[in-house]
Amino acid sequence: MNKSRQKELTRWLKQQSVISQRWLNISRLLGFVSGILIIAQAWFMARILQHMIMENIPREALLLPFTLLVLTFVLRAWVVWLRERVGYHAGQHIRFAIRRQVLDRLQQAGPAWIQGKPAGSWATLVLEQIDDMHDYYARYLPQMALAVSVPLLIVVAIFPSNWAAALILLGTAPLIPLFMALVGMGAADANRRNFLALARLSGHFLDRLRGMETLRIFGRGEAEIESIRSASEDFRQRTMEVLRLAFLSSGILEFFTSLSIALVAVYFGFSYLGELDFWSL
Repeated sequence: MNKSRQKELTRWLKQQSVISQRWLNISRLLGFVSGILIIAQAWFMARILQHMIMENIPREALLLPFTLLVLTFVLRAWVVWLRERVGYHAGQHIRFAIRRQVLDRLQQAGPAWIQGKPAGSWATLVLEQIDDMHDYYARYLPQMALAVSVPLLIVVAIFPSNWAAALILLGTAPLIPLFMALVGMGAADANRRNFLALARLSGHFLDRLRGMETLRIFGRGEAEIESIRSASEDFRQRTMEVLRLAFLSSGILEFFTSLSIALVAVYFGFSYLGELDFWSL
């Protein structure tokens, strides 16, 4: 599949989000609210630790901040749960609409055109591959906007308190999407090949299952069993390739996240020791 075809399909996938645009917007809004609550949690925890450790304020005097912290945790858990429900509803609505479009197109094409591909391939397309679009609409599209807005919101919240820590986070954050995109392009190609292998395997298996009696009559049973085993092994290897790249992408995310946190921790450690003070610059 060439790049222009990929862009065309990606554009078509995004256009289908209009079917449930209202629910996707609600999901984005809930994700933004969740980001604000994360900042509120961090602020309450920092204030409580500051009062208890640095200022030696009795715990009884911190009842209100503790209560607000617990309420923030509960509220964020409810927002995350509600966002999952909204995202699932949006993905389900879009999947049903796309499946209806595919079935209508197959009905218009007629039996002669449908018979050009094995029945297993059509079954995989209508059932499995359309269902695999769910996370794209329920999670990926809403998260695209939040991946930019929430980190910027966190940096804006940190900047008035400590501009050096905000600059460290701002400097390391762009490295995460850059390297994840490089790995993600390889994972996308591997996943595309995996889908094609799955469609071929489904059609191959269903055709052999239908002609089982004929294969037995002509003594081809063992040969076809070996053929299916070989196709299944090829699909297994392709699946492991996709999983390997997916874990690599997750590892890159964890690495750069840990790097930014480590740099901030080193900065604060040296600051508390009096070895480093950007405020005097």
